[in-house]
This record gives sequence, structure tokens and C-alpha cells, in this order.
Amino acid sequence: MNEHSSHHGNHGSRGRLRERFREATAEAILEAAERVFAEEGLGAARMERIAAEAGVAVGTLYNHFRDKHALLDALVRTRRQGLVDRMDAALLGASALPVEEQLRRFLTALFEHLAVHGRLLTALVQGGEGPARPGPGSGVLQALQERVAGLVARGAAAGVLRRGEDEVLAAAFLGMARGVFLAELGRDAGSRTAPAERAARLVDLFLRGAGP
Repeated sequence: MNEHSSHHGNHGSRGRLRERFREATAEAILEAAERVFAEEGLGAARMERIAAEAGVAVGTLYNHFRDKHALLDALVRTRRQGLVDRMDAALLGASALPVEEQLRRFLTALFEHLAVHGRLLTALVQGGEGPARPGPGSGVLQALQERVAGLVARGAAAGVLRRGEDEVLAAAFLGMARGVFLAELGRDAGSRTAPAERAARLVDLFLRGAGP
């Protein structure tokens, strides 16, 4: 390798290292922001407190996020994507399992997300930005609808769900899930039902009403 190639490789390595450091810093800021928003609420939370919680200078925080609104938007976006990723991980390789189990896995992932991020979600609801707010939710609702539609179609094909009513059943299932999610969100964390148990109860209730 000649000297020019060596220098080029060093620049590339340093660039990748800087990018990884920048990503790690942004993630640390988001984690800190979640804690501060959860503790203080959306309106009262201050960027200086978030920077201190993240262990970075205030200027560093503003280098990543231009203001509190941009930081909150990024946090909500990443947590919504995290929910979709969690559900996809739960359903990965599950297509050969009974549809009842696939539905339970879907809901368990939903309620696990609540268990992990419940305090932030509560702050968002109180600030008018939470899952109860009407709207597409930056694509997350569509993503959930697509996955539920697939599960319902498999259930109908397997004879577990009524045929010819896929759209209605998918909407009913997602509506039930959303309603229970919001009800659980309104309870103290210590009094919430365990995710797997809540999922099993809800799937049982759904199948009793939607079965053939």
C-alpha cells in the first residue's frame, strides 16, 4: 500500500469513528431526554437539564438538535420505530406457529413497549402528543395496520377467524389493542398487568368474538 492509500484509509477510519461517536452521543441525548421529559413533562423540561443528564455540553446538544421541539420529534420518531422493530422481532420466524400465538406475540410486544416507555408515553399524552392523539403517527399506525391485516388473513386462511371479514376484524383487533393500551397507560406502573398475560387475555377475548 502506498503512502497516499494509507492516508486515505486513515481518513476513512477516522470518519467512521467520528460518525459512530456522533451516533452514540445522539442516542445518549435521546435516552436522557426521555428521562427528563418523563420526570418534568414536555413543557417544563429544559435543554440544560437534558444536556447535564446526558453528560454533554449544552452546545453539543444544540449541535445535534436545533431546539427542544426538534429533540422531542426525534425522540418520538425513534421510539415509534422502536415499537415497530420490537413487533417485527417478536413475529420473526413465527409464521409457522398457530395464529393465536402470533397474535399473542404481537400484543406482548405492544405491552412490553408500554412497560419500557410508559413514563414517556404518559408525558406525551399529558402534553397532547401521545398515542391518544388522532393522526397517522408518522407511519406507525399504518405499519401496525399492515401487520395486523397479515395476521388476520392468516387466521382466516387457517379457519381460526371468520372468512370474508378481514378488514373489519383487523380494525376490531387493533381498536381493542389500542383501547387496552391506553387503559393500561392510565394505571400506575406497579398495577399494570404483565405484558404476556394481558396479551393472552385480549387474544382469547378477540377469538371468542371473531371465531368462525
